[in-house]
Amino acid sequence: MTIESKGELIEVSQINSNLSLDVQLEKKIINSGNKQTISFFLQDTSNNKTIDAKIEGNIIYLSGMAESFSINITNDQLYNYSWIINPKIQFYGTILLDIYMIYNGSKSNVANLSFSVDDNNNKKNDRNKHKSYT
Repeated sequence: MTIESKGELIEVSQINSNLSLDVQLEKKIINSGNKQTISFFLQDTSNNKTIDAKIEGNIIYLSGMAESFSINITNDQLYNYSWIINPKIQFYGTILLDIYMIYNGSKSNVANLSFSVDDNNNKKNDRNKHKSYT
């Protein structure tokens, strides 16, 4: 089974011999004020039972501020988490994502991702502030 998504496949983590977690980030470069989405797909190649797991993630901004999210997932279904890049928190630079999966009583780090916030909107505003009209 493959993931149907418009995002980029960023990470595939092999949990055990039959279980893998695909992680997709919708955009590698985003403007502040826009929505970012991360997707998760838990795949069981043995296909003999339902697998339940929990995804926990930390979104870490340039300022050091972080926000957390948690999603309960089941194998063979696509799950998404979305949030708005708040320009008051960050309008340029890199945002880090630490992703953990809890399965069978153990918690493991399955992905460390990053994406960039483009400050083009701010550059345009700054140029307009310094324009002189004669």
